[in-house]
Amino acid sequence: MTDVAHMPARAAAPPPPQPRPAFYGWLKLVRQTDTWAAEQLGCSAEYVRLICLPFCDAKRRDPSGKLVRRVVRLTAGACGPETWHPPVAEILKGEAA
Repeated sequence: MTDVAHMPARAAAPPPPQPRPAFYGWLKLVRQTDTWAAEQLGCSAEYVRLICLPFCDAKRRDPSGKLVRRVVRLTAGACGPETWHPPVAEILKGEAA
């Protein structure tokens, strides 16, 4: 029989992943930083961070149409205009900001 008092506590499960714009994943895939992206896009690194926050984060900002077009060019189309909105499933569950 195992003495429960001597068993180590289980680590809490990590929170579920929060959906983010595709540009966030693209930056991780190409191993680039917010600072690098900001230099390429002509904005601040802080603004890149804000547009890459999870869809449900109140601090998240939507990029302007001009910036979206720059992202499309920078990513060779991998991050199109439709990737800046939360997934439909998240909207239907009421989890989108």
